[in-house]
Amino acid sequence: MDTYVSNQQNGQSRTGETGGPDWWGLVMRARTVLMLAFVVFVATDLLGLTSLVWSVVGWFAVGASALLLAYQSDIRERRAVASAQVNTAKTQELNGVGTSVLNLLPDAIVLVDGRGRILFQNEAAAQFTGRSAVGKLLGNTFREPSLLQAVERVRQGEEAQSFEIERSQPVERHFRVLVTPADTTPVALTAIAPNVISAPDAASVNGTGIAALLVLHDVTDAKRIEQMRVDFVANASHELKTPLASVSGFIETLQGPARDDEEARERFLAIMAEQTNRMKRLISDLLSLSRIELREHQPPKGTVDVRQLVKDVVDAVTPIAQRDGVAVSVALPDNLPKIRGDWDELHQVVLNLVDNAVKYGRTGKKVEITGELVSETEQTMVTLSVRDYGPGISRQHIPRLTERFYRIDAATSRERGGTGLGLAIVKHILNRHGGEMVVESDLGHGTKFTISLPSHK
Repeated sequence: MDTYVSNQQNGQSRTGETGGPDWWGLVMRARTVLMLAFVVFVATDLLGLTSLVWSVVGWFAVGASALLLAYQSDIRERRAVASAQVNTAKTQELNGVGTSVLNLLPDAIVLVDGRGRILFQNEAAAQFTGRSAVGKLLGNTFREPSLLQAVERVRQGEEAQSFEIERSQPVERHFRVLVTPADTTPVALTAIAPNVISAPDAASVNGTGIAALLVLHDVTDAKRIEQMRVDFVANASHELKTPLASVSGFIETLQGPARDDEEARERFLAIMAEQTNRMKRLISDLLSLSRIELREHQPPKGTVDVRQLVKDVVDAVTPIAQRDGVAVSVALPDNLPKIRGDWDELHQVVLNLVDNAVKYGRTGKKVEITGELVSETEQTMVTLSVRDYGPGISRQHIPRLTERFYRIDAATSRERGGTGLGLAIVKHILNRHGGEMVVESDLGHGTKFTISLPSHK
């Protein structure tokens, strides 16, 4: 229950509940008036100006008036104190909420006073610096010259500064930095950092120069995506230019020196047809990748019979496998359930894996396709493994196999009709289907690709 301190005497407080008056406190408030009134009325009685009865009556009347005034004053003070307490509580609550919101922001926020001292930093800024830097000079915490120069220019009265900085340790990161003048009034400063800046400290900031507010926005992902886009355009252009240049060159040859050379014409036309098919495959994969990326966040609605899917893929690659002397075997359990998915997309996944195994692992003379049912905590998964017994893949290449246009051996890949997009397409299709792929390889002993997909409930 709330209490109000009405008076202090001999180091002790007399309190009364806010619901009723503290009469002793009121008497103590009115005692001066009561004493003066008593003296006056005693004097008038002694002088014979009034009778004793009227003196007593007058004294009580003045006392009652004094008590009434004290009571009214007490009420006003109670209300003022209560209002101040409510306002203080609300201010503290709002300041606490403001600080919590700043700490939840992903951007690093730092407030610097006119002396270059850090007044406030949110949790993202503490992670950026690796420790709390409140109370320290900015130059002792931030080592980036461009950032320090921008803060100094703002503190000298220049407009807001915007630029980028890069950090290479512990990992490469890029930040867009905004340095802007900050409000240096005590109210504004204490509102920004109520747990750090006291009112006297905030008041002392005035007159020491313009405070600066730093905001550091992490643009690492945006930079990475932009670089991927640039690399993709460059690689796609290169992959298209190479066969196009070949076709263009042979056309010029056939129109010129080899115009009447029938043997050369037949040989050149065969090469031109091969290069044209290469461009067609590349364009087809590019379009396929684009379509898959557009639908990557749309879960598939159909169901797929895995056993039938594998049978169709084996039928499609059998002519190539027989030509290269590769035996393709299949071992799938009879109880393999259907899986959620798009038939065409999953057919493309399995076809790419089996086709790669036949093309790049043909020295091993066999490819094995196996499957199993794996029960996990929340989901039953269907796994398919495609294993070849070819030369294998070096460990350093495995993490990059799903990158666009990444090839272990570019010449061999082009020779065997690869576009460098097959495994990238596989990755994006699996992402859409909630699946994953694991690659295991041992140099000289072959490679195993295993995909896992959720079963249909």
